Amino acid sequence: MKTIPNLILLFLLPYFGFSQINSSVDFIFGIDYSYRYLNAINDNPQSLAFIENKEDKESPSLNWRAGFNYNKRISNRLSLKTGLRLSTISYKGEKITGLRWGSENDGMGGYQFDPTLPHEIQTIYEYWLVEIPVMGRMEFGNKKWSPFMEAGFAPSYYLTTNVKSKTDLGSESEFSNQSNFYKFQLAVVVSAGVNYDLSDQFQLFTQVAYRQFFTNAHLTFFKEHLYAYGIELGIRKRIN
Repeated sequence: MKTIPNLILLFLLPYFGFSQINSSVDFIFGIDYSYRYLNAINDNPQSLAFIENKEDKESPSLNWRAGFNYNKRISNRLSLKTGLRLSTISYKGEKITGLRWGSENDGMGGYQFDPTLPHEIQTIYEYWLVEIPVMGRMEFGNKKWSPFMEAGFAPSYYLTTNVKSKTDLGSESEFSNQSNFYKFQLAVVVSAGVNYDLSDQFQLFTQVAYRQFFTNAHLTFFKEHLYAYGIELGIRKRIN
């Protein structure tokens, strides 16, 4: 006679266990540096020379990301996380200096400097993405301070490109859609950080993170894989 109650209890155990799992929401803001790896599709000398020239003259750039997470605890130490972020990833193009303009020719073969004209320029290509993280977080310890590690994937959707032109006189920005930029991007993300309990309901956290994009960024004659590394800060609220 005890078989049926035992079976019912066995059937309900996962439900009661799941109902005790804590949920929480985060708001995060991050700053990071990003750049890209370049690889030639073939060994064409012109392609290799082009890539070498870009690698010599381009450099990493500062970016930001902001958004929220939803966390579901599935054990004492393990949580699953998803959410929605708006992020940028970019790099700096070649910085050109010593520009001279035709109007600075004094008509006698000499040069007359015009302070109203720019004499150096650099272009920054900033890609805007919507990111949906799908990650697991392993926490260590249950004290006020608790370290953690995270790993997972971040599918992203390309929105637009902000092309910034910086000169010695100022800067200008123009948003445009690049038709050769792949709309869907996929990155693997690893991070490590620490939580700090403010109260039973609120928790602060900070973490360092690295993102490596698997998908090619552009439809072109070489492969370009973006990556970013930086720090994120956030506040978490437990909701049950």
